[in-house]
Amino acid sequence: MKLEVISISNKANKWEEETLNFYLKQITPYANLTIENIKPAQGKKLKIKEVQSFDEKKILTKIKPNSLIISFDRKGKHFDSLQFAELTEKFLSSKKDCSLVIGGSHGLSDSFLKKSDHVISFSALTFPHKLFKILLIEQLYRAISIIKNKPYHK
Repeated sequence: MKLEVISISNKANKWEEETLNFYLKQITPYANLTIENIKPAQGKKLKIKEVQSFDEKKILTKIKPNSLIISFDRKGKHFDSLQFAELTEKFLSSKKDCSLVIGGSHGLSDSFLKKSDHVISFSALTFPHKLFKILLIEQLYRAISIIKNKPYHK
């Protein structure tokens, strides 16, 4: 079983890479987690729907058949850390690969969200892409700490 964060984003800069690696190192003993960055659509003349369609096609090439799809969108369901840990435990115990999808600057299309097994919102606020990816990885580490009864979550 593999967890894969699929993110429409440019290559991580140094501070992002260092922070992500810190949490990945903490998670590695408990879960196989990778991060896949997909270069965003380029061109100022593209309409929002065209960008979302381009992103969706690229994302779908990265998702393995029969994977659970967990998408992040501000219209999604809100969880506290304990509820997110409960959901994380369910998809870790499902024995299926799990794709955690972060859309681009225009978000994920409604059609993609409908294909998702779960749509989650971390907040009604808008976060910078690099920061959201770090928040997601940190929350995965927190969820695993809760599941494993480790002292990280207080």
